[in-house]
Amino acid sequence: MTDIRRLVERVADAMGPEAAPERVEAVAQAVLEEVLGASAGAAPVERAPYDAPEPGERAILTAYGLDRPGILAAITGAVSDAGCNILDVTQKILQGYFTLIMLMDVTSLHGSLQDLQKRLNDVGQQRQVRILVQHEDLFNAMHRP
Repeated sequence: MTDIRRLVERVADAMGPEAAPERVEAVAQAVLEEVLGASAGAAPVERAPYDAPEPGERAILTAYGLDRPGILAAITGAVSDAGCNILDVTQKILQGYFTLIMLMDVTSLHGSLQDLQKRLNDVGQQRQVRILVQHEDLFNAMHRP
């Protein structure tokens, strides 16, 4: 349970002061139940090896807001157009609220993270969601246990 609480606190911190802790906790709990429930008793799945980028070449994207059609498509389109590769993504819709956590490889980013944030701010305004991009090093430094 402490691991769940720590995860929830890190996600809530990354999402900013507008994130209601109860809502973030409910979403995190639902995601964990979905993941653990789906994998309980199942044979382990081997993942194909790949050349993971070194830490420092990645960024964390968090997004949340009222669920509306096209949010994920708009965000992933902007990320792709900026030259980023999505390494991992978790999305959940719970009680009408959309949440997203994305790990991105930014080694081929066209421009800076600040440029990407500006582009995503435009997407967020159009889709009425809050989107935050942080360099992985900054995210880890801010969310140390």
